[in-house]
Amino acid sequence: MAYWKRPWPALAVLPAVSLLVACGSEAGQTGSGSAPDSGAQLTMWVRNTAGDPAKKLVDLYNKTHQNKIKLTVIPSEAFQQKVGAAAGAKSLPDLLGADVVYSPNYVKQGIYQDITEAANSLPFKESLSQAHQQVATRDGKVYGLPLLVDSSLMIYNKDLFAQAGLDPEKPPTDFTGIYEAAKAIRGLGGKTYGFYFPGNCPGCLAYTLMPAAVAAKTPPLSQDGTRAQVDSPAIKAAADLYRKLYAEGIVPSAAKTDDGTTWTTAFNAGQIGMLPVGTFDFPDLAKTAKFKWGVAPFTAPDGSATATFVGGDVIGVSRDSEHHPQAVDFLKWSLTDQPQLEVWAKNNNLTPRFDLASNQYTAKDPARVTAIEGLRDGYTPATLPYGEIFNNANGPWLAGLRGHIFNGDATALTKAQQTIQQTIDDAQ
Repeated sequence: MAYWKRPWPALAVLPAVSLLVACGSEAGQTGSGSAPDSGAQLTMWVRNTAGDPAKKLVDLYNKTHQNKIKLTVIPSEAFQQKVGAAAGAKSLPDLLGADVVYSPNYVKQGIYQDITEAANSLPFKESLSQAHQQVATRDGKVYGLPLLVDSSLMIYNKDLFAQAGLDPEKPPTDFTGIYEAAKAIRGLGGKTYGFYFPGNCPGCLAYTLMPAAVAAKTPPLSQDGTRAQVDSPAIKAAADLYRKLYAEGIVPSAAKTDDGTTWTTAFNAGQIGMLPVGTFDFPDLAKTAKFKWGVAPFTAPDGSATATFVGGDVIGVSRDSEHHPQAVDFLKWSLTDQPQLEVWAKNNNLTPRFDLASNQYTAKDPARVTAIEGLRDGYTPATLPYGEIFNNANGPWLAGLRGHIFNGDATALTKAQQTIQQTIDDAQ
């Protein structure tokens, strides 16, 4: 599946069914007196983007526990509708995955049970992706834990850097350096360009532009998701950089219409110097790239700090589960060393625990180690109307960026900010 649909599936909301049910405390859930590993039969749903690693995870759990889990993998584009229908029929699975940016909606609507006690008891809690935990927390209570993580970063072509007279081991560390390196690489001529971005893909641009604002300590959304600041100096600086690169022909003209369909194509073919993208491209590069490549974190405009957008999925115990202790047993186990290493690390995925970044499976893969360690500075934006604002091809986020980058409208992001804030206010 194309990645721009991976952390942000097509815009969808839960059907208008009665979901607002009070979430009980852990001690009060049905079946709370049962042993955690008692031979219970559990059900679990995940999006297909998490499908393959989730299958391996469930297989390992079933082999090592009396409890057994039946996993159902659902296409991302159908996931929201299926969850809404199941919630209305009170037939949600015991364990429910969710796109990390949509999990606040599930929490607010009472889809998940409270797992605060279990989450706080994890000895490695502070080494888990904090971004995932924050979006699944409400009023101090935890409702979900990390399942799948991915992150955004800059990938660069070391061979093109060397050909352009740049140090292939020293990628740019600020916006000035990015522009100068991209210009030098474009100077090689022909079909070689210095930089690329999918300029008609709202989710892609959120994934790769928001970290600049986070690094500059002006995140695009407040932690509680009620305030927006998408017209910050940092985001405007990023849009200015893209505008300059595009206007000077350092970026291919195809960027203007790319909705994410060909996001990685030219870079993976060795024709682009730098690509703001994500860890999802690692497997393809490892298999097909005929050049040396490296990674670098996203930086604030002045290079003062770095950050990354953390995508992926959270997982929690649904409100319909009658096997709370057993479901929690799976959640806690899934984050221990054995599954983290033997399922996630061994199969070239990122481990949600950054204390396990360097291990026997990643030792020879510095790009993956860098990406996992980058989770320390990870950020996941969360607001109830996230999809309407940031994933919608007709939404204010994309309109603001395109107006600034391609039309030279210096007021476009300010206008977008006003619409975005009104949309958030209306959703509260």
